[in-house]
Amino acid sequence: MSGSNIAGALLYRAADPLAVSNRFNDLPIEVVAQIGETGLLGIQYYFNHFLQWEGPVAEGSASGWTLSGTTGAATITLSDIRNGAITLTADGTGSCNPTLALGSATVGMNFVYSVGKKLWMFARVKLVTVATTEVFLGFGTADTSPCVTGTQPSDGIFFHKASTDTKISFDARQNGTSTSKAAIGTTLVDDTYTILGFYVDSLGNINPSQDQVDLSGSQIAVGNANIPDAGADTMQFMVGILGASMTMTIDWLLLAQEL
Repeated sequence: MSGSNIAGALLYRAADPLAVSNRFNDLPIEVVAQIGETGLLGIQYYFNHFLQWEGPVAEGSASGWTLSGTTGAATITLSDIRNGAITLTADGTGSCNPTLALGSATVGMNFVYSVGKKLWMFARVKLVTVATTEVFLGFGTADTSPCVTGTQPSDGIFFHKASTDTKISFDARQNGTSTSKAAIGTTLVDDTYTILGFYVDSLGNINPSQDQVDLSGSQIAVGNANIPDAGADTMQFMVGILGASMTMTIDWLLLAQEL
């Protein structure tokens, strides 16, 4: 929040309704700070530490989340651990491919890459078996099978890996064509947490990181032809895995965009 926004918010909060007529009197500062001439200021975000889980536990939709799979059956369980976590699980069917999306299988794409507007996606995750699990993690156009064996989203900014890879890759993708940073970061370890994420800075550069360390040489610079278009390519958050009886556990998730 800029200093001017803070000052404006404090003014609205402190205004005496008997002395000054203002429709935003008595609103909380954090609400007023997001109201400007265009109606949009500040940062919109979703954060969940998974002390509880409001979404579906079997394939279907609940509280704005959708769990789907084109092969096999997907489930989500809430873990009995300190601070909470959810576990995405594929059944024993070959090529079972559960996907969890914030939105539906066709709508709910509310995140946008836009130069001059910051964007964040970070999650602390672990795979029970790294070398036999395909992964998709990030933003993309709605897709019920976003992993490599399925059809990756036509547009997106995301991490992914093939079943035999032990390091994650990172893509910016537009109209089915990717700029890919392959096998970046440190080696993933079975049943061991890692923090994967990326940050779009105010210049429009996309900066992936692992365990809060920027991945050297993996930035996708502003102006790259395969970055999703701000005017046409809206995206949703998705996490998907592929592999019989495979699991991914999410300890926490942060999604945010500057308005």
